[in-house]
Amino acid sequence: MTSRPPAGPIPPEEATASSASPDAQLGAREPIWPQPQPFTANLLKRFSRGLGSWFGLLNEWDFRIGIGSTNVLGLEMVLVNRPDLVRQVLVEEPEAFPKHPYTQWILEPLIGQGLFAVNGAEWQRQRRLVDQALQVTQLRRVFPLMQGAVQTMLERLENQGSAASPRPAPGLGAGQADLTDQAGQAGQAGQAGQGKEADLCFDAQEAMSLVTADVILRTILSRPIDPCEARTIFAAFARYQRRASLVMVLRFLRLPKPWLQRLLGADAGLIRSWIAAAIIERSRSQPGLATGTNPVAGHQDLLAALERAQEPPNPPPSRGPAQAAEGPAEPPDDPQAGMAESSGGFSQDELVDQVCVLFLAGHETSASALAMACYLLARYPEAQARFAREIGQVRGGSPSPESAPSPHRPLDYEDLRSLPYGAALLQETLRLYPPLSFFIRESQAASQLGESRCPMGALLAISPWVIQRHEQHWSEPNHFRPERFLADQASDGDKQWARDAYLPFGLGPRKCPGAAFALQEALLVLAELVSRYELLSEPGQEPELVGNLTLRSRNGVPLRLRRRP
Repeated sequence: MTSRPPAGPIPPEEATASSASPDAQLGAREPIWPQPQPFTANLLKRFSRGLGSWFGLLNEWDFRIGIGSTNVLGLEMVLVNRPDLVRQVLVEEPEAFPKHPYTQWILEPLIGQGLFAVNGAEWQRQRRLVDQALQVTQLRRVFPLMQGAVQTMLERLENQGSAASPRPAPGLGAGQADLTDQAGQAGQAGQAGQGKEADLCFDAQEAMSLVTADVILRTILSRPIDPCEARTIFAAFARYQRRASLVMVLRFLRLPKPWLQRLLGADAGLIRSWIAAAIIERSRSQPGLATGTNPVAGHQDLLAALERAQEPPNPPPSRGPAQAAEGPAEPPDDPQAGMAESSGGFSQDELVDQVCVLFLAGHETSASALAMACYLLARYPEAQARFAREIGQVRGGSPSPESAPSPHRPLDYEDLRSLPYGAALLQETLRLYPPLSFFIRESQAASQLGESRCPMGALLAISPWVIQRHEQHWSEPNHFRPERFLADQASDGDKQWARDAYLPFGLGPRKCPGAAFALQEALLVLAELVSRYELLSEPGQEPELVGNLTLRSRNGVPLRLRRRP
């Protein structure tokens, strides 16, 4: 992304980098990732690289420098990698660096004026209401809905061995294969040796797209997703993602905003219409609860929580940098707190916007992370075996009164708190493959970032993809080492960079409000899948990763599943 590499030699790696992995086998094999391009000062060449994937905008210098800049037709673009400067932008001075208008208008056709597309006082109001809906107590309430979606996924896989279906054609992305067939079969039965159960062909990207969409629809609207509607919606999402990546690059080149937004409108309109119809259907099944009504009555989904969320008449003041560093404030455990004296919540139109936000964030990003977690577990069988043993130990115990020890019982809410290695696997997956590759901000006034001058109106790019693979931060940054996130195995360097150079959900007051939801969902899906199946690599096939709105693979994530004894 940077056009001007720094003068002089590159500084040596800092001594704070983490030590070698306890598991030498994991550190010895580097997983797939799009290699950065050689540096070129040719603007046209750089932007042509980025038309199909934002990764094409990056060059090898971007993974070495602390801050760099380039000017594109009068727009100053600044790549910020240094952790202290990232903290300045996202945590200490967020009002001086709000979301860039490019983010807002590229998402507006899909999410309207939802949480991700607004700044200032309106963002603060929406964030307070959404935080109420996503508080920890609500995660426990929706856990049975998550379990239902995961059990449906497992049933699809159980039915797969009895009937084979055509394998998705190579090169098809999310939403382009026939998900109607895949929902019933989840792939094709592979060849098996005599007396052995057949391996199952398994596109992790397609399967994770379906289960995460089912999770988010059940938890928001209390109904499962239909495979036929899934096929239509996934195809629209895939087209929107590809076009969003293209129009963002074209907007840098000053093409007119209305013309570019029209390219996104058709697919966004289809998705919004589907979500609006689903909300109406859900509301007709049971009218919304009046203010002050017992919140445990009726639906126990996130739409009900959003409907109940109320803005207090005197909202709390903005939090300082020290508080903002930890993300959003924790709402009160009592969902009715403040309802007697409230100044209103979301309107019906705003509810559609917020559900679109939750569906985009809860479906697309979670599917991306889970697909890559499946890829990593298949590539590193020793890590997969360790995770499977951990799950077996949890199932053999009884962490909660409602769970009896059994090797086959569904995992419950408390079980997930007893899977530290599983959580570390997910954290390392999110470090290597953050679903959101870039956050962009706008400098509201001329400012200083370290030794660099940042002009008013500059576009600041903060990339989890770059920062979490930066040569000056993590040791062996492109290697898979879950131990970086285990308290008893992480080095001091690991712990430092986990604090300072790890931001898959963002940082500060705009940190993703659904982070806890996403981690709970991902760990449940992955643990139930690994406890029943061994994930195996498909020889000769690797994901072809592209960076659009979220990280995806052009050719899916082809794997095989083998039933565990």
